[in-house]
Amino acid sequence: MSPPSLASTYGAWLISLFLETLLYGVGIFQTFLYFQWWPTDSWSIKGPVVIVTFLETVQITFFFISTYYRFVQRFGEPPGDLIWSDSLQLLANYLTAFVVQMHFASVIYRLAKKRAGIRRLSSLVTYPVIVLAFVQISAGIAQTILSYQLRSFSKLEQTKVTTTLQTAASLACDVVITMLLFRCLTIYKDGTERTLKMLNSVMTNAVIRGMLTAASSAATMILFLLYPDTFWFFLSFAPNSKLYMNSMLASLNMRQHNCDLASPNGEDGIELSQLSTGRSVVTSPAVFAGSRDEEETLPGTTTESAYPSTDCTATATA
Repeated sequence: MSPPSLASTYGAWLISLFLETLLYGVGIFQTFLYFQWWPTDSWSIKGPVVIVTFLETVQITFFFISTYYRFVQRFGEPPGDLIWSDSLQLLANYLTAFVVQMHFASVIYRLAKKRAGIRRLSSLVTYPVIVLAFVQISAGIAQTILSYQLRSFSKLEQTKVTTTLQTAASLACDVVITMLLFRCLTIYKDGTERTLKMLNSVMTNAVIRGMLTAASSAATMILFLLYPDTFWFFLSFAPNSKLYMNSMLASLNMRQHNCDLASPNGEDGIELSQLSTGRSVVTSPAVFAGSRDEEETLPGTTTESAYPSTDCTATATA
């Protein structure tokens, strides 16, 4: 039995296009909900959402252009050449992963900065994420340039080094993000049942997010190394950036839901005890570290500066 070839695995190309189109639709819907539910978020959070939505729109647009070229313009003779739209969608994919990874690095920094025990290490704990994210995007840019120079999918085996480095760095970055989020959120546990319920939900979502993106990167690396002259790796590679997009948006959109877990009876705020101030306070989920403009204070809420230790929405953001 002859090994699979590019032409014999174009089905994987179409399946991956179908999967990422579904995930893109979910992502656009989540983007719409985000701007409806959180219009007063600061631009430090809105910015990554806008950038990721733009990059994912570019990525899927060029994927459709490449698909049209192969199956319509070259109908009957699917070509194996790699055109300009293929290179651009590769770059958009890598950039999306980078933006999302840097977003979660900022989340980890804010969570660490608000706890007295690790406040001094808040910058230090984000360094592994930042370094791995830059390694990932650097290898991704190199991969984009090399693939465009080769101009053929059948020659992509020559880019094994850069492809392996990019996927391995992305995988490691997602694992580190998950571990740091889990650790930072664990420190927020204060023993109260309502707070534990919220934190358990946030921690579960953080682990699932990390597992999905890490598994996608691992599958891409394995399939590419095992079947370099096929499109099997597209099954995990193409939807990968959409998983990053949806994971970031889901973490942002679920903030109020997670806070509601801690306030099941609809109270305006939740009681958090054993703060670094040594007293019990009630803080509102409406105002939170970096989730809204610093100057804004809603009626009936407390400003961030009054309670610097913790808040419902801060932990719920992860």
